[in-house]
Amino acid sequence: MADYGVNWTKIRERHSAFWQGCLEGPCLFSVTAPRDGANYRHFPYPDDHEARLKWWTDPNQVIERHLDGFKCTYFAGDAFPLINHNLGPAGHAGFFKGAKPRISDSFWYEPNLEDYCQLEFDPSSLLYRKTVENAKVYASAAKGEYMVGMPDMVGAADALSHLRGPVRFMQDLFDQPDAVQEALKKVQAVWEQTVSQVWEAVKENNNGGSCVGWLMTWAPGLHMQLQCDCSVMLSAEMFEKFLCYELEAQAKYVEYALYHLDGEEQIRHLPHLLDIKEIRAIQWTNVAGQPRATAFIPELQEIQRAGKGLILDCTAEEIPALLESLDAGKLYLMTRAKSQAEADYLVGLVGELSVYSKSSSQ
Repeated sequence: MADYGVNWTKIRERHSAFWQGCLEGPCLFSVTAPRDGANYRHFPYPDDHEARLKWWTDPNQVIERHLDGFKCTYFAGDAFPLINHNLGPAGHAGFFKGAKPRISDSFWYEPNLEDYCQLEFDPSSLLYRKTVENAKVYASAAKGEYMVGMPDMVGAADALSHLRGPVRFMQDLFDQPDAVQEALKKVQAVWEQTVSQVWEAVKENNNGGSCVGWLMTWAPGLHMQLQCDCSVMLSAEMFEKFLCYELEAQAKYVEYALYHLDGEEQIRHLPHLLDIKEIRAIQWTNVAGQPRATAFIPELQEIQRAGKGLILDCTAEEIPALLESLDAGKLYLMTRAKSQAEADYLVGLVGELSVYSKSSSQ
């Protein structure tokens, strides 16, 4: 990764230490900025369906956009270049017969699953084939100069919610719980198969590790994001009944699992999440319209006390308050800067404040 000014050996060691719980020095910290003199190309988002489909699924277009971004981006701290292998959240919803993707800002679905007995894996589906095939193309093109992320196919319940429609899916939890649980197991089996195939495609390029693209994480083995965004509509009891099976099974399947906690409504599920020992980290998302992470310091501290790593996307202004309150040894902060100089300043600031954070946590 020398072409992008990245000391990958050092960065890889620090990411690995974060996942092993033995991070020394500053907290894990990724900051990106426009490179001095950068001239980003403009890639206008198409208006018609077919062009948008190619925008997402044509690996050459995806690589072209990423390479332009890499060339124009300054990677500071523990940041590094990687392909975000993204075919939509809960993208494995598109792996089933009859699924009707709708492309706007991403892939969404027309809810048309009328009966759970109709849920059937379709190995010929475009999104399934592109999830596996594109991973191979990305890894072949990368040649170790950048990492390739695992696909954003997360959340068995979220996938069913796409296919069934969120309102009907919530009703089904009460009206036909057995059918829902059997369907969740079917989705889980397809998830495992696809994760295994993509992992085989990318692990050599990724130095035996894997990444979550949008979070710029790297772990020294099979690493995936877990999530259940539809759980914002569930009580803690319903979460335990329907979703803990999925999360426990997936967390055991991968070596380095993180959970994407999407908004303050999921705080009520924290006790169950923290009880799943195979989940190594919680990624806290600041949802639009909700307070920033600094408003939830007690909850963030609870996550770290449970022995989990904590991953936060923050503004530069939040960094001092977060490092004053949290254990830097179990913390990964991500942010963006306006210039290379600002990025370098923030790396130095995090280094200074992390010393205080470590001493205060002992």
